[in-house]
Amino acid sequence: MINWFKKPYFFISSVKFNLSLSFIIGSFIFLFLYIFKPFGMYTLQNQSFMYSFGYGLISFFTQILMFVLVPKVFKNVFNDENWTVGKNILFLFTLVTFISIFNWIYNNNVQIVDSNSHLLSFTEMIIYTFTLAIFPLFIFMYASEKINSDKRKKTSKEIMEFKKTKELKIEIETINIKGNNKEENISFVLDDLVYISSEGNYASFFIKSNNGIKERVLRNTLSNINKDLKDYKNIIRCHKSYIINSNYMDSISGNARGYFLESQTIPQQIPVSRKFKKENLKNLLN
Repeated sequence: MINWFKKPYFFISSVKFNLSLSFIIGSFIFLFLYIFKPFGMYTLQNQSFMYSFGYGLISFFTQILMFVLVPKVFKNVFNDENWTVGKNILFLFTLVTFISIFNWIYNNNVQIVDSNSHLLSFTEMIIYTFTLAIFPLFIFMYASEKINSDKRKKTSKEIMEFKKTKELKIEIETINIKGNNKEENISFVLDDLVYISSEGNYASFFIKSNNGIKERVLRNTLSNINKDLKDYKNIIRCHKSYIINSNYMDSISGNARGYFLESQTIPQQIPVSRKFKKENLKNLLN
């Protein structure tokens, strides 16, 4: 169980997707409450439509708050590369807790109490909301993690099976990349470049030498560097933070979060953007 909590997971940051998901879940809650009238809602009679609609709206707007606005404010917390199943579970618990609180406030200010009904306590509202929401969310999350992980593992295996060793053409051309201030620059033989990573406005060049891999830092964006290297087919920007030399990439693996390139030359995995289509993944390997 603990190992499952540590498994890589993905936080979908697409505003369009999250708006659609919020609408679907909000609509589901409204329809479920209105049709089945659980938790004593049958006593509301003619008022059940508006009560149910209110709970659906609360769910919709709370999800927009948690899925769209909060990640924009706390970008580092929702870094997709560090997101895990455990973090996602904690996030879902927080989401349902907020929905419960807003439901309780709504219920206290809207429900008309008569001889056939009573005002729900905060504890009852927490229990009812979690009962309705938590199991479908967990089932969805488990199935999503399983399906995405298995799919990417299968694709990675297929790519490795069809991978053909090709004769590498040694590029002895010397490349010169200038920094933003035009005074700094980095020069290297193209074939010695293993990969480039970036953080903010700084780029780290990892270059093969007789003493191993050397790191050299230059003040420049990865977008500008990618333009300077666009004519070289083996130099590919595989991720928003990485440019790789495909000649050094030996294998590809996948999990629920995405695909990762592996190389015998470097110890760490290099992530691949989820925007890469399946047929283009093969170009990332030598």
